[in-house]
Order: sequence, then structure tokens, then C-alpha cells
Amino acid sequence: MRLNNSTDIAEAVRKARKALRWSQSELAEKVGTTQAVISRFESSGEARIDTLLKITEALDLQLLMLQKRESTLWDD
Repeated sequence: MRLNNSTDIAEAVRKARKALRWSQSELAEKVGTTQAVISRFESSGEARIDTLLKITEALDLQLLMLQKRESTLWDD
């Protein structure tokens, strides 16, 4: 699934959480944060990157970074 902005990511997280039948509080507990942080993220897409990574880990999701166009950015 291609997600182009933070609100797309937040919506995908919300859908994954609901598919697992977890409340925001349950997800927050698994992540080690508060329900308010989960709620804010799901409604606005705003979260610290470390929190986002913990959320995706708890939901068994993976974030991938892909190059949009050819460049030498990833050449090692």
C-alpha cells in the first residue's frame, strides 16, 4: 500500500488497530505511551518518529523508504 503523507499513515494505523479489535488504550499500553498520543496520531498524523516506529512494531506493520526517482542517494 502506498501512503503519501502522515494522514494516510495514520489512517492505515487506525485500520490495522481496528482489525485487531484493539482500543486506542490497548495499543498505547503495548507501545508504552498514552491513549491521548494514539488518538492525536490517528486524528492528525502527528507523532515522533520513534513513537511511530513503536506503533508499527506493535501492529506488526513495516515502514519502507523507497526512492521516488533515480539518484545516487542510495549508492554505497
